[in-house]
Amino acid sequence: MGKKKKQYYIIVKGYDPGLYKQWHGDDGAAVQVQGYSNPIYKGFYTLEDAVLWMRQLGENTLANIPSELEELLSSTEIKQTKGQIHAEIVKTMLEAGKIVIYTDGGADPNPGAGGYGIVLCFNEHRKELSGGVRLTTNNRMELLACIEGLKAVKTDTHELVLFSDSKYVVDNIAGGHAKRWQANGWIRGKKHKVKNVDLWGQLLALCEKYNVEFRWLKGHAGIPDNERCDVLATRAIQQKNLPSDVSYENGTTQTNVLPLFSD
Repeated sequence: MGKKKKQYYIIVKGYDPGLYKQWHGDDGAAVQVQGYSNPIYKGFYTLEDAVLWMRQLGENTLANIPSELEELLSSTEIKQTKGQIHAEIVKTMLEAGKIVIYTDGGADPNPGAGGYGIVLCFNEHRKELSGGVRLTTNNRMELLACIEGLKAVKTDTHELVLFSDSKYVVDNIAGGHAKRWQANGWIRGKKHKVKNVDLWGQLLALCEKYNVEFRWLKGHAGIPDNERCDVLATRAIQQKNLPSDVSYENGTTQTNVLPLFSD
C-alpha cells in the first residue's frame, strides 16, 4: 500500500495565506512559502487536524488570516467558542508546566485615575493582584500590569506566557521594537522620543530575567481570566486615596529609572 498523502495545506504566513489542496504546482502551497521569511504552514490529512493546529497558534498569530481560514476555524463540524478554544490552549500550557499570566490596565478618563489587574495561574494554583494610582494613562497601566505580573513570579526556571489585550505592549515587545528603541537611546524611528521609558526599561529588564512569551488576546471576548483582570483594574480605579504615579505627575517618564508610586 502506498504512503497516504496529505490532503490539505494551511498557510498562515506566506505570500498568499489560505487553504491549499496540493503541495506542488502553480496552484500549490509550496510556491507560497518557498523563499518567504519565517513562514507558518503545515500539511494535514483532515480538516479537523488543520483546525486543531491553528487553534494552538494563538490569537496574535491568527490576527490577520484570510476569511477562508476564519470560516474554517468556525466551521459547524468542529465549532467552539473563542473562550473554549483559549481554555484548551491554556490547559495545554499549564499541563506542560508553564506559568500563565493575564494582565489588564486602564485609566478613566485617559489621562485620569488608573488601575491594573493581574491573574497568575500555575498548575492548580491561582493568584490575583491589583493596584491603582490617582493620575496616569491607559498605556502606563497596561505596562505596569505586565511589570507587576512578572515581578510576582518567584522562579525563573519555568516558561511564562503573558496574555494582554494591549497591542501597544504585545506588538512592541514580541516584535522587538521596544528592545530596538532602548538600543537607540529611546528614540523611535529617526527622531521620535519614546514615551514611558521608565516603564519600558523595567519591562525589558524583566524579559531578560524570565523566559516569557507575550501573546495578544482580544478584550471582552468571553475569556474569564481576561474579564477578571478588567474587573480588578476597574475596582482599583474606584478606590479612594490612590497613590501618585510620581514619574508621570513630575514629567520624568522619559528617564530610564524606577518610577516611584507614593501617597
